[in-house]
Amino acid sequence: MPEFSTLIVGAGPTGMTAAIELKRAGLDVRIIDKSDHMAEHSQALVVQARTLEQFQRYGIASEAVARGRKLRGARFYSEGKQIVSVTTEQIASRYPFLLFLPQSATEALLNEHMERLGVKTERQVELESVAQDSRGVSVTLRHPDGGQENLRARWLIGCDGAHSTVREKSGVPFEGGGVGLSFFLGDLEIEGPDAPDDELTIHVHRGDIVFMGRLSDRQVRMIVAMHSEQQKDEHRQLTIADFQQAVDQVGVRVKVRSAGWTTPFRVNDRQARHYRVGNVFLAGDASHIHSPVGGQGMNTGIQDAANLAWKMAAVARGAHPSLLDSYEEERAEVGRVLLRFTERGLKMASLSNPLMEGMRDLLAPLVSGLKPVQRALLGFIAETDIEYRRSSIVWDLGGDGDLRAGDRLPDLTLLNPGDQTTLLGSWTEGKHLALVVNGSDAEIAQIRSELPEAEVVRLYTPQLDDEGIGLLGIRKKVIMIRPDGYAGFRAPLAQLKELRAYARQDGLLAQVVKMAA
Repeated sequence: MPEFSTLIVGAGPTGMTAAIELKRAGLDVRIIDKSDHMAEHSQALVVQARTLEQFQRYGIASEAVARGRKLRGARFYSEGKQIVSVTTEQIASRYPFLLFLPQSATEALLNEHMERLGVKTERQVELESVAQDSRGVSVTLRHPDGGQENLRARWLIGCDGAHSTVREKSGVPFEGGGVGLSFFLGDLEIEGPDAPDDELTIHVHRGDIVFMGRLSDRQVRMIVAMHSEQQKDEHRQLTIADFQQAVDQVGVRVKVRSAGWTTPFRVNDRQARHYRVGNVFLAGDASHIHSPVGGQGMNTGIQDAANLAWKMAAVARGAHPSLLDSYEEERAEVGRVLLRFTERGLKMASLSNPLMEGMRDLLAPLVSGLKPVQRALLGFIAETDIEYRRSSIVWDLGGDGDLRAGDRLPDLTLLNPGDQTTLLGSWTEGKHLALVVNGSDAEIAQIRSELPEAEVVRLYTPQLDDEGIGLLGIRKKVIMIRPDGYAGFRAPLAQLKELRAYARQDGLLAQVVKMAA
């Protein structure tokens, strides 16, 4: 029976990200999908700053930006009056914008990169059975010709969406329920004074909602959420009249001229009770689904995959298998917060009680106008404020600077004579990064000799601008950055004994275990 380190079920953005991360870490991987082709259309549209930072490590961020359209802010209108406006320039990232890029285009970009690494999706292949023991997973696959294949893998990752076969066969409850609104969307040509430019616009009226964002000079993505039952038949063909009726009802001053792709869809708020069952893991929509508020779904799935994959690689190198427990510890909490945010955001937007609407419209401008509130909101939406400070695998042993173990490390600008580079610009190999601040030659040499599996970078205070100094401080220290971009360890340089213990936890002191091909 053939054996692989990892079998991935589902070749959407989450599954392909998992395959890319695992392959970059040196593991063998197979990825299957029951569909015979990649998505041609998609509900997911927004690529957030945190995802672009991950794409930067793959070397594909610039291409993603070139293929998409930057949105510089959002405006919220109630009864035709603007009550909230935010601009994305406050996002603390090299990518301070929302990127409108259809999921189909994101999939194409990830697929190109995955195939360059030597991994190709096996299509029209379905998972039929799953059985596991302490050493791995045994599965049966059905191929397009009806033939069956028995396969042995150390791990199985279910990235197969809201109706996940992996989740079902693993017996994991998918807890939650539906949202009491009727949703449909379309890629439309529109004109009129309320047609959006380079901002996302949200219009509400008595609980009905119209979202609009520009895909191109000609097309606008429109998402409609209505309290009415007019879209009760999910299978009927949508028409221009449906969208025109919706915008007229909400008071949006646009004329719908033509429609490309349109579809009704359901919205549920659900989360898997567990993200891990033995050697089976769930990621992306297989582990959490929610309303499209904030454009979080695809991005959260991509971050799930990045969090899980480096831990699998660490265990393959010899780290204790309990390291994999931290995947659910860290990412399930992110999922819970996300569901609360999207649920409350949708409820606030869809208020139909006139008194409650009035209170929202009165308070929202006051609260949202506060800069700390805007920064927090943008940091959440961009996913740049996600942190794991309370994680059991994070070690913070002190030091100056605002960056704590568990925080994401932004790509800092470095100041060099005659040159200007970025801290993470060359960090593309999928390894841990040992960031040594103001270390001596001897200390650098010792860390390099003891952590051969990590990339070691020396950093001096004169290389940092004010932002960098505020973040990293000026005292001698070492900060270990995990392959998913988060600081896992921080301590003064004198505490090398503790650094060794942390490195052992992350599999950096053990020899790589070669998985069977």
